Amino acid sequence: MTDSAQKSRLPRTGILVLIAGVLLIGGGALMVWLPYHREQRVSAEFQGLGGTTGARIFRPAWIPDAVSDEYLTVFERVSIVDLSETHGSDLRLVQLRGLTMLKVLDLLGTQVSDSELEHLRGLTNLENLQLRYTQVSDAGLEHLRGQKNLAYLALGDTQISDAGLGHLRGLTNLQHLALDNTKISDVGLEHLRGLTNLGYLFVEDTYVTQAGVDKLQKALPDCRISWTQSSE
Repeated sequence: MTDSAQKSRLPRTGILVLIAGVLLIGGGALMVWLPYHREQRVSAEFQGLGGTTGARIFRPAWIPDAVSDEYLTVFERVSIVDLSETHGSDLRLVQLRGLTMLKVLDLLGTQVSDSELEHLRGLTNLENLQLRYTQVSDAGLEHLRGQKNLAYLALGDTQISDAGLGHLRGLTNLQHLALDNTKISDVGLEHLRGLTNLGYLFVEDTYVTQAGVDKLQKALPDCRISWTQSSE
């Protein structure tokens, strides 16, 4: 290889390395910025419907502690969505997809349907879910089967029955479960025997009997079960 050929090849190699570096850095920046931008847009849409949202910074492990959070806004992710004041039909839970750091979701009194709960499947960091006063039924609970981190679940005043509780058997992290004013009975309580972390269970105004409560209490001795005889 002649000297001139070698000289012409070296600059070209340097340029290729430079381009690769720029693409790598730019690609990484987009991977961080795009999720942030999308979550900001979704948050604004929910607020436009009358809801509220909360966010926090999830600091990557590779960023030194010396770097202040004020410089890490791009790592801010939505962790709370409260739609309890949105009673219109414009609510679309498909917008929740991608909010992978969501921990609290309040749908109290909304018009959420069973099919829309499918959009919660990928929200595996969800810890608190409020579904009271909705039309959610047994079919909707099937979409909650993968929520392994769920600790608080409110299903009071919904359309669920014994069959639906079978979908909760794998939610072993549950600590608080509200099933009051529903159609459940002693049969449904059998599905809860394996929820050994359960600390509070509310089954007032259901078809549950004293015998059913006593049987479950033996399986979950550390659980406080709140029960009253159904008025029906």
